[in-house]
Amino acid sequence: MLGSPLSRTAALAFVATCLIAHSAAGQAVRARSADYLFGSTVQDVRALWLNPAGLAVRREASILGEVALESPIDGAIRLAQWTLAFNSRGFSFGYQRDQFAEHPSTGAFRFGVGVPFRNGAVGGTFTFYRGNAIDTTNTWEQGVDLGLRYRFAGIVDAGLVLRNIGRPVLRDSVAPLVGALSVALQPLPTPIWLAGEVLASERLAGSGYEMSYRAGLWLSTGGSLPFSLVSSIDLGSNFQLQQWVVGLAVGGRDQGLAIGSGGFHSPRNRLERISLTGVASRPMGGAR
Repeated sequence: MLGSPLSRTAALAFVATCLIAHSAAGQAVRARSADYLFGSTVQDVRALWLNPAGLAVRREASILGEVALESPIDGAIRLAQWTLAFNSRGFSFGYQRDQFAEHPSTGAFRFGVGVPFRNGAVGGTFTFYRGNAIDTTNTWEQGVDLGLRYRFAGIVDAGLVLRNIGRPVLRDSVAPLVGALSVALQPLPTPIWLAGEVLASERLAGSGYEMSYRAGLWLSTGGSLPFSLVSSIDLGSNFQLQQWVVGLAVGGRDQGLAIGSGGFHSPRNRLERISLTGVASRPMGGAR
């Protein structure tokens, strides 16, 4: 867990750089893993997109490959996103490619670091984002996310993330400042997680913030080859149902997932997105 003084100094310097660079911060379209994971539950390479503090929760190396397909009402199924990422001892690198039906494709390189402390961790990501529907020069945008993780009483995990600091123009609109507070509960020794999240998104056209909410469940059979049920729902500011997610995960540290999601607003709540994810992790000694 970044145990050497040199590693800790480098990581802290990285986080400081992120804070200084906040005037140009932002992020790309969220990775599909953010549809079913939470800032208080993710603790492998996927933390690079959800909560960078999660990169330091385990002392391990992990890699990620993810593809997402979309099925629009008036079009054929198409590749919408693919992602590759790597994490080792809290240092992480990833690339995400988003392909839009009516806009140019965009790409984002993300570099992240997590620094552990007793019962928790802090982290930051720095993003180089390229591809903008209203910027014909195709210049690079830069972005920062900052995150915190903390465990209470061994059964409750909390996560706090600040995103889109600086309100950059990404694709065809300004990205608002977003804060996310997530809490996860593991009430039983059986591998089961209950999670909830509150998000506050800045209103760019007026004052105040727009609230939204998420709730999720992760239930596993345990054993040498566990099967896990993954589900979550997104709710709007008035607790209107916005999106549903359900999927199946197979494996533990080496895991494959198939996730389907859709909007409650769509006809008959139809399946709109499918994502396939593979994650492989290897402990590096002293795993938490």
